[in-house]
Amino acid sequence: MNHSIDRDKKETHWSVEFYEFLPVAFFKISKKGIINYVNVPGQKLTNRTATELLHTPFESILVENSKSIFHQFLKSINFEEQNQTCLVEINKTQDLVSKVSLHGNLSADAEWIQLVVIECLIEAESNISFKQEFEDISNVANIGRWELDLVTGKLNWSNKIYELFELNADVFQPSYEAFLSVIHPEDREKVEQAYSNSLIDKKKYEIEHRLIMLDGHVKWVRETCYSIFDPFDKPLKSIGTCQDITRQKELEIYLQKSEKNYSSLVENTDSLVWSCDQNGHFKYLNPAWEKLLGYPKHEMIDRPFTEFQPIEISIRDKEAFNKFNLNGDVTKNGYETIFLTKNGETKYLIFYSTPIKNDSDNIVGSHGTANDITFKHTLDLKLEETYFELGQRQYAIDQHAIVAITNLDGDIIYTNRLFCKISKYSREELIGKNHRIINSGYHPAEFFKDLYKTIKSGNTWYGEIKNKAKDGSYYWVATTIAPIKNARGEVKKYLSIRTEITETKEAGEKIKLLLKEKALILIEVHHRIKNNMNTIYSLLKIEANSQEDLAHKTILLDASNRVRSMMLLYDKLYRSENTDTISVKEYFPILISEILNIFPNKEKITTNIEVEPVVISAKTISSIGIIINELVTNSIKYSFLNRDSGKISFSAKTENQLLVICYEDDGIPINSSVDLQSPNSFGLNLINMLVKQLKGNVYIESSLGTKYRIEIKV
Repeated sequence: MNHSIDRDKKETHWSVEFYEFLPVAFFKISKKGIINYVNVPGQKLTNRTATELLHTPFESILVENSKSIFHQFLKSINFEEQNQTCLVEINKTQDLVSKVSLHGNLSADAEWIQLVVIECLIEAESNISFKQEFEDISNVANIGRWELDLVTGKLNWSNKIYELFELNADVFQPSYEAFLSVIHPEDREKVEQAYSNSLIDKKKYEIEHRLIMLDGHVKWVRETCYSIFDPFDKPLKSIGTCQDITRQKELEIYLQKSEKNYSSLVENTDSLVWSCDQNGHFKYLNPAWEKLLGYPKHEMIDRPFTEFQPIEISIRDKEAFNKFNLNGDVTKNGYETIFLTKNGETKYLIFYSTPIKNDSDNIVGSHGTANDITFKHTLDLKLEETYFELGQRQYAIDQHAIVAITNLDGDIIYTNRLFCKISKYSREELIGKNHRIINSGYHPAEFFKDLYKTIKSGNTWYGEIKNKAKDGSYYWVATTIAPIKNARGEVKKYLSIRTEITETKEAGEKIKLLLKEKALILIEVHHRIKNNMNTIYSLLKIEANSQEDLAHKTILLDASNRVRSMMLLYDKLYRSENTDTISVKEYFPILISEILNIFPNKEKITTNIEVEPVVISAKTISSIGIIINELVTNSIKYSFLNRDSGKISFSAKTENQLLVICYEDDGIPINSSVDLQSPNSFGLNLINMLVKQLKGNVYIESSLGTKYRIEIKV
């Protein structure tokens, strides 16, 4: 018996503790409706203390028209012994009424009734409207409120919900299915899952999702929801809010894109982006550092920047960094320093730094950008070297060349020492004067017109000028006049560099005179040689005609023909202005014609001659003339023997710095057994010897006739 009482006390104590922690109002009433227990949420809901409520009829807190509903509610529970629900109104204060939902059922021992009370709607009977205040706050915060009675299935929306969903409250009937239809199809499952999970784990949830309006445009909302459960974990009601966060979400998306773009810019820029802590340890480096120094980022992060510098530079930069940490002075012109790549190569960098400060305005690090100026530094060094070299060259030029600079009108604005020395004028006498001060009058006006036309068009003029010195003497100079242009390509000045060539010019005149005399002598020599050779030719001809022996006669005639070809050459040289060289186009065709004229049947021989105007020395052409004489003579005497006609083809042209002579006849071909290196005929032996003297080559082909190809360097 005592054990049973103790157990009942423990169970009662445990039940009281359980009910106290329920999140909803809970009443324990008798079957007649007398309140035996109320938890703290119940006291708050009714705005009464436990003392005021205990042992009083529950209907005493109801409005008059709700009492009959409550009586029917009790009757149903007592007789049907099933869970019952009803809606009633309670008096919270004298002028404040609250609509509540009652959920009741008999206890396990059927001795009393468990009653869960859930507030449904608050209506102020006084001039103060709580509902209006809530609506005003909701409008300001752009928040709508909804309630879903899970017992009746009824869904209530605040005006703001209709506004958010862009629906007409007078036409549209809210429902859970209608709510789901407004949710974006891609978010619908996520929202349903969140709500289902909250009913299982009994926790409040918050979720952001999209809505699709009737016209197709999208809104973003933040939805919160919590549910109320009875003591048996049965969900009774879900209450939620819905806030329009479209502008906020668009801003977030924009910021995310901006951050992504900025991050992409930083990650892909060639500029070096960095950040360091207060100790100079790298905390962030963009990929450009890897590309420049050759270290992977993980080998540089959390290491001091001084570890990547030459020792002497790191000491200097560490002092500068410590000073920067004290004052945070930002240098607009940047800070130049040196880093070393992984393979030891030197890189020159310029840093632009900004301090990082905490909320107390203390410097806790630094960040900024850096640029690789190695190429610029190299150019600067080369520029310094160039300036030095230019200075040295200027000095060297001044020692050996006559230099002057004039304006566009030809007035002298600079002269060097040599100009003064050769012109016999002082620098003071020359500066400001026009260049005509040294005009000798030797050159015609057209000469200087051409000079100025060239330099005014931006081109450089080259030539030789005869000038007159102050003392009346004359001197010659090899002159180069170049325009000096500005950055826009406009001519602003003229630079003249001259070299005295007076002695060279005078020597040249003497040489010309000597050459003229030599030419006259050579002409006379050629004339005498020609006359002597003509005498030899005549004697050989007379001697040949006096010979009765045919072999002797033939030898003498061949010799006379060779002399005749040489006579033709000297005749050409005698008549030519140039006695050292001659064009093969003027010599070879006439030579072939003269050789053919010797033979009685020349009319039956047709020729095809193609010769380019190649100029070669008289010595070379003399040897080639003898070779041609042998070739033509052999064709007439041997190839065309006992024939009524014949054809000779001859060409002379240049190929790859070679004079190529091709001779071909259509007569009896030469014996294929003939060896050019040791021929048994005098003619071929002579041809071979002369070609070797000219350092050339000769090739013979025989098929329908005989073809010679002779190659001689010219």
